[in-house]
Order: sequence, then structure tokens, then C-alpha cells
Amino acid sequence: MPGSGHAPRRARLRALEDAAEEVRGHLEPAGRADAPVLPALRPVVPELPAGALVSVSGTGAASLGTALLAGVCQEQGWAAVVGIPEFGVRAAAGMGADIGRLLLADSPGRHWAEAVAALCEGVGLVLTRSPGQVSPALARRLTALARRHGCVLVVAGQAWEGTWLRLAVTESEWDGLSQGHGHLRGRRARVVARGRGAGEGRQAAMWLPGPDGAVRPLQEAEPARPARPLREAGRAGRTGVA
Repeated sequence: MPGSGHAPRRARLRALEDAAEEVRGHLEPAGRADAPVLPALRPVVPELPAGALVSVSGTGAASLGTALLAGVCQEQGWAAVVGIPEFGVRAAAGMGADIGRLLLADSPGRHWAEAVAALCEGVGLVLTRSPGQVSPALARRLTALARRHGCVLVVAGQAWEGTWLRLAVTESEWDGLSQGHGHLRGRRARVVARGRGAGEGRQAAMWLPGPDGAVRPLQEAEPARPARPLREAGRAGRTGVA
């Protein structure tokens, strides 16, 4: 039947709209406060104003976006992930996120913009990656919607016009590897912040994530725990990080 293939996606979109509406019912009438940030990220993100537009890029950008999301979900807030089917739920939990406060729209397809818009109205942070090129007009519309509802919009990949804070992982090295063999124990990363929200620029070295799955300043690494062999890392799927 023509068009029947879109029916499941439309049904999922309606379910997301319903979930966003339910979450919105728990918000304070005065709106949302600034989004909480994990302590290890505060040297580069000392504040995350409600309604801010943020981009994450570089190797490890997925982990960086997950860390921003974890800060919100760790503090009684709600967050959503749109258009990132490989998102690591277990990695988010390891960073401290309450996954019971996380909404997922893995593959919204042509309904991507509608899913982002619906969730921006109901949660405190939306982490998303577009399925293709986003027109300047659409980017402005979604940015304005997020700002109006006090939702932090985190875009993985190329920054949109008007981005308040651009975060990039400029250095990334997994600990525990030797000549292509060994166990993945944690990732040492350097995160750089630029844009209006970063003043003259900021940077910090951190575990993203550390041996225990948490995000920590590099000098506060904990002793490594047994980790999975490298050959299994490629099959991490929704449990892993990138």
C-alpha cells in the first residue's frame, strides 16, 4: 500500500510528542533553569544557559554529547536523542545519566525536524544529528524553538549559524592499547571550547570516559578495572561510545 512504510514512523513521532507533553507537565511554571554540567566539563563549559545552541565535533564527539546529556539527566532533568541510532545508552549510564529520563528517536527519517521540534518543547536538552544538509531557514526555526522553550540543542557535526558554543575533541587516545592489542580502559581527550559562550577560548584534558565509565579530569583517573578485549569494541553498538 503506497505510503504505508511511513506509518510506523508517524506512530513513533506521535508517541514522542505524547512523551514530550507528559514531561512538559512536570516542569515548573516559570520555565527551565540553566542546564547542569558534569564537574569535569566545567573548565570548558562553566555554564549552559537554557535555550543555548551547542555543537560537538571531532573524534569522540559522540562521547562529548553524551557527557552533556548526562549532566542534565543526572540532576532530575529530561533529555532526548534524535537521529543517532548508535547512541550508547550504557555509556550514558556510566557517565551518571538516569536513563529513565531519556527519550530516544533513533531513526526518524524524513520526520527528523518534527521529532526535534516536538522534543525541544518537552525536555531540557536534545542531542541530535541531522540525516542530511540542514537549510539555514530550518536551522533558524529549530534554534528559535529551542530558545523559546528553554531547551539546550546539541548538534553533532557541522555547527549551525548562530551556535553559542562550539565544543571539539582535538586530541583523543584510548588507554590500554599496545601495538593494536590489549583492553580498552578509558579515553584520554582534550576538549576545546570556542564561540560566544567560551570567551577567548577554553580547553581541558579529561577522561572521556575514564576506566570506570565516568567523565573525570585527567589527573583524577581511578585505577583501571578489567575491560572488554579490543576485538569486542567494534560490536559495542548501543552500549558503547564513539
